[in-house]
Amino acid sequence: MKNIELTTMCAIVKQDKVLMINRKKSWKGWSFPGGHLEEGESILDCVTREIKEETGFFARKLKYKGKAHFYNPETKKRHIIENYLCDDYEGQLVESCDEGNLEWIRIEDILKLDLAEGMQYRLPLFFESGVKELYVEWDKENGYTRVLYQEV
Repeated sequence: MKNIELTTMCAIVKQDKVLMINRKKSWKGWSFPGGHLEEGESILDCVTREIKEETGFFARKLKYKGKAHFYNPETKKRHIIENYLCDDYEGQLVESCDEGNLEWIRIEDILKLDLAEGMQYRLPLFFESGVKELYVEWDKENGYTRVLYQEV
């Protein structure tokens, strides 16, 4: 299958807060650290690298939370995101990165933010128990036409 974009994302948590980036470049709005898989890189290497680049933290332990698929039936493009949660990390937090400003946000306040497009559909992957798969169909004309969560 061609036209696949692979990325990772990680919710870094501290008590009742999660570290978020207010993205200024592409995919603007609030989201968790993460990014694109590079040539010759494993998924775990990618998420660990992205956490370090965007936050300054080194993740000691990652918890796999599931996969998200965003599929456009019109263009046949698929974006697959491998999602993780981390509550065991070390290092010095940077105030901002190339992607935008970082801030600890209370988990209960996330939905009050101007989230990056589609981010609201990903939140159950991170904050509900178990591992899930999220499948979303969308296109520019109709928006989000199908949202399906599955337990793994």
